[in-house]
Amino acid sequence: MYRLPCIVMIGLLCWGSPAGAAKQGTDREISTGALWFPIGETIEYKVMWGRIPVGRSVVTTEWIEADGLRFLAIRLRTRSNKVLSSFYPVDDFIESIIDPETFLPVRFTKKLREGTYRCHEVTTFNHETGIATFENKKRNFTRKYEIESDTRDLISFMYLMRTMDIPVGTTLDFRVMADEKIYDLSVRALKEEPVKLPRHGTVESVLFQPTAEFQGLFVRKGKLRIWVSGDERRIITKAAIKIPVANVNLLLDQVTGPGEDRWVQDEPEKRKVRRIRRKKW
Repeated sequence: MYRLPCIVMIGLLCWGSPAGAAKQGTDREISTGALWFPIGETIEYKVMWGRIPVGRSVVTTEWIEADGLRFLAIRLRTRSNKVLSSFYPVDDFIESIIDPETFLPVRFTKKLREGTYRCHEVTTFNHETGIATFENKKRNFTRKYEIESDTRDLISFMYLMRTMDIPVGTTLDFRVMADEKIYDLSVRALKEEPVKLPRHGTVESVLFQPTAEFQGLFVRKGKLRIWVSGDERRIITKAAIKIPVANVNLLLDQVTGPGEDRWVQDEPEKRKVRRIRRKKW
């Protein structure tokens, strides 16, 4: 059986950033006091297996302190609902601890509970030495490998991408860390296409087509599509993953937390009748 959370993670997190993006592609500074998204933001998605709701994915951000230093924690939690849990319970946790000054990851943690499958992996980054240490806690296995000066995990890549403008028709090549390796990832901006959301009305979005390989799952053309809002937040509004046994869709449910924009301030009844206008990409 295809592991649902693995596919969900790809759908949400392959929204990465090209190597060197902090130098050549961002339009906002990376600094502790001027991050491009509000800390405390929570983004919730419904996970659908065909037309059947099977779970939820929630992405959160918060400040944490360790050894007297402040870091940014971005976490993704995916849980199955009662329907899926009755025969295939899922409770997955993925976390990236990030240095806010450089927006480079310090530690990446992945804990998966999918049916009878268990996974607990931790990757620690040392960008000064150019070495990452991968630990498989379940198998008591440790491996070191070389990283590039701007190597990021999937979560920190996803959030860095929110700083970038990608014109329709453009293809970008990425480098991301996943599963103790560094993978190539290509994403093409196909077209502008609105996405209708129950809570937020019709959101003008840009449709992207990624091509990548993670954990042996090769996402070829036509199998994975991602829609990203065209406003300043650049939030994934929808992801569609086609696999042999079914179609998996992730649909943005709600955005909460600090902020004064329409994502968090609009009254529910007004969201149904207005359109979130896209920023000029």
